Amino acid sequence: KGFLNDENESPVRFHLGVNCGTSVCQLDQTTMNSDGMDIRIDIEQFCLRMCLAAKSYYNAVHTENDFSLYNTPVLDFVQATREPVSASSVALLCKNELYAKGLLQALQSVSERVSLYCAPEAARKKLGKQKPDLWIVTEDMTTQPDQPWRADKTTPVILIARDAAQGTEIVKNSGKLTVLSMPASLDSLRDAVRKYIS
Repeated sequence: KGFLNDENESPVRFHLGVNCGTSVCQLDQTTMNSDGMDIRIDIEQFCLRMCLAAKSYYNAVHTENDFSLYNTPVLDFVQATREPVSASSVALLCKNELYAKGLLQALQSVSERVSLYCAPEAARKKLGKQKPDLWIVTEDMTTQPDQPWRADKTTPVILIARDAAQGTEIVKNSGKLTVLSMPASLDSLRDAVRKYIS
């Protein structure tokens, strides 16, 4: 029946609904903000126009292009602009595999070299003498033996923990440690990573 616009992302807010403009659309109940613009989009009309655009494209080029089952054009939404992805290496250590995969997915828009480890020993063996540009560690890793991120005082660490006091146990040079509350906000995590590897 609608979707949430990202807070403070843009002065333009979209309202998506069936028969938009009726009671389904939340625009009628919200207070109007003079510094922004509200745009209503009717789902039915939106889908109809996308289908017409696809049909028009097919009719124009079907004699020139191969439109077999596996060679069908797809209408897709792409970003007009994309932030550059860093080539810096990030080592992510997290015992919970599902949570780790979620963090890994979120970080791929920030760095193209994020490696995931479920134990400190695995990270030490895989990395060898090549230390990463940034360590991201969840609190369950702070009780494990052989923690490679503690040995080096210069490589920054982002600790994701329920208790911020755990950060005091990791001794780092000034400005090289950031503690985020768990579960971490993805925007906060990305911002913290960019601070160290941009």
